[in-house]
Amino acid sequence: MATAEKLMTPGEFLEWESAQPERYEYVAGTISAMAGMSYEHNRLSTNLIIAFGKCLKSPCEIRVEGLKVQLGAAFVYPDALILCQEPIFYNFRTDTITKPTVIFEILSDSTEAFDRGEKFRRYRQLEGLEAIVFVSQKAVLVECWTRAGDAWQVREHESREDTLVVAPVEARVPLAELYDSLITHS
Repeated sequence: MATAEKLMTPGEFLEWESAQPERYEYVAGTISAMAGMSYEHNRLSTNLIIAFGKCLKSPCEIRVEGLKVQLGAAFVYPDALILCQEPIFYNFRTDTITKPTVIFEILSDSTEAFDRGEKFRRYRQLEGLEAIVFVSQKAVLVECWTRAGDAWQVREHESREDTLVVAPVEARVPLAELYDSLITHS
């Protein structure tokens, strides 16, 4: 993920990014270009959308990457998110959500430190967010962080025979479906 040198206000960033052909994230006044997507990342994203799309009950719906999430004065792109209410958009921008229920991040070498660091810290402060799911593309490994009052609890899954349970949305997805057609180290 390349970082730009110029500092911008949130408003300047949103205006600037809307004119760019690529996507960028904005944290602490700094913009960062989004990394390209590998085959494995794309396949995991597709499998995730299909698996959760089949098991979610109304009013919950899954949305793919491409929607920004507002985190205070930061704007980031999760790989997917689940909404369980009418979308609440930032400043009437239909490309920027303010209150997702669940966020998914597919980890890659170029983004893992940021996804697990600053982004994760900001996600945990987001009102209404009930779960954060990290999915590894290097191995069968999924971490599901669930809000428990003011604390967060994690449950790890490391086998294709495991089932990912995202309790806040009553979803159960076998890891075999999530990692279908992928060669990973288990």
